[in-house]
Amino acid sequence: MDAGLDATDRTLHRRFLDDYYGATHRVYDATRRYYLFGRDRVLASLGRERWRTLVETGCGTGRNLVHLRALKPSARYAGIEPSAPMRDHALRRAPFARIVDAFAEDAPYLALTGGPPERILFSYSLSMIADPDEALAHARTSLSPRGKLVVVDFADLSGVPRLVRRSFVRFLDAFHVRPVPRSLFARHGAQMIHGPVGYYRIATMGAAHAPRSDA
Repeated sequence: MDAGLDATDRTLHRRFLDDYYGATHRVYDATRRYYLFGRDRVLASLGRERWRTLVETGCGTGRNLVHLRALKPSARYAGIEPSAPMRDHALRRAPFARIVDAFAEDAPYLALTGGPPERILFSYSLSMIADPDEALAHARTSLSPRGKLVVVDFADLSGVPRLVRRSFVRFLDAFHVRPVPRSLFARHGAQMIHGPVGYYRIATMGAAHAPRSDA
């Protein structure tokens, strides 16, 4: 069991995800385009790189996997998604991908791609994970030696007025979303790019050491 969630915590968190996404999964993509910025920038960059296997952690509706497959149709894709409504939706939308029920802190990355994946993507999911530090550490130790972990998520909104920033953070917290601090990425040696007004952050990290044998 991971450090972030014990069995009871996992049950409660999964219940929240299922309740929330059960009501919103059909309209999720249509509404999120207005404030989940930076995703397509990351997907376009991944499409220009050379890799053969990718796992998206918190793949949601499968939207990003579909976009990536259009860019790299010969690659192998997988996804981690603990919410049953989202996972079912993603499986219908992206039948080419292997999508399983798991949490990021101990996801079976190696088993999903038949070995260490060359890319792991967190797109606006790390900020909803109970232990983001453990999630990053586990992903980095699961990567292939020359692999890359890519995260796009909310940043600190340093360029917006304080009252607006506080209101937005409270809004996110109501949905169990907590922006990951820059210091955590720095601890993992991430290279970081920040979007306008500090709204989003793109962080890239390499493999930590020899991958875990969880296949």
